[in-house]
Amino acid sequence: MGRLNNMWEPNTFSGIMSVVSMDDKGRVTLPAEMRSKVDAKKFVAYLEGNTVRLIPLPDPSKIKGSVKIPWSIEELEEGGESLVLKRT
Repeated sequence: MGRLNNMWEPNTFSGIMSVVSMDDKGRVTLPAEMRSKVDAKKFVAYLEGNTVRLIPLPDPSKIKGSVKIPWSIEELEEGGESLVLKRT
């Protein structure tokens, strides 16, 4: 019970807080106010003790082109083919 009491100490949380429910299938609906501030449809659910944290994952289509790699598509394909041949 000590952990629960510590959880409600002042300044433990910052930002938006809301009570949500989980349905029989394990689904939790985030309030609209939270959804509007988090630009994500997928999350990593991380269990830490008895606390669940949701970490938003970026939409891959929105970050396309933001990472520059020093190889051409052809070089990547050749490297992949070489790796497959080594495994067989």
